[in-house]
Amino acid sequence: MVPQSLLHWPPEEVRAALPPVVLLHGSGQDERSLLTFAARACPGHPLVPVRGRIPWESGFAFFRRNPDRTLDLADLAEGAAALQELLSRLREVGHRPPILLGYSNGAIVAAAALARDATAAAGAVLLRPLTPAPNAPLPAMSACPVLLVAATHDERRKPQDARTLYEQLLTAGAAPMLVALPAGHPLTVGDAAVVAAWLGALVARTGGTWSAVRAGQEQPFDSGG
Repeated sequence: MVPQSLLHWPPEEVRAALPPVVLLHGSGQDERSLLTFAARACPGHPLVPVRGRIPWESGFAFFRRNPDRTLDLADLAEGAAALQELLSRLREVGHRPPILLGYSNGAIVAAAALARDATAAAGAVLLRPLTPAPNAPLPAMSACPVLLVAATHDERRKPQDARTLYEQLLTAGAAPMLVALPAGHPLTVGDAAVVAAWLGALVARTGGTWSAVRAGQEQPFDSGG
């Protein structure tokens, strides 16, 4: 079992009618970094802001990268196990399966956790994603709904990165939707709008066959740090 101290979360804030949204920040950030974004993107959902397990730069991360910035797959597996343990603890205290919302480093660990057990979450939002399994297919995910939001001017991602993960998810039997915004790596108000629309459809159970789309011009979103 993964020690509970590896991740930090406020259990008193997750009770509500809508499923909670677990917020997984990017590298060098902390559990507060996505709160302003999520207030716009996830209206009505209780938020579970989680702090990464590793001190990184001026904040934290959920897993390490190698010096050449490739993924440290062993450490990513440990980060995914820690997140899976957190999701198990949410279930143990009586909460419905949450929706994962991860940005950058947090999106990668969210995808890795889904690959371990797609039934632990009701779905996932992966912002500026990258595949957690660059050299292997993903296991079966039985129609798990996943929103991937990439950016066409993302200086930290290759153009095919999000598409690679989208195709892996599709092959694994998940229900992925890929949106590409004309933005950079930072989140924008357009990201928030896309997420809010997708969550609304998911909650209303109107989601079904997802397809890749491309959105219009978007403005930067101030994440508040």
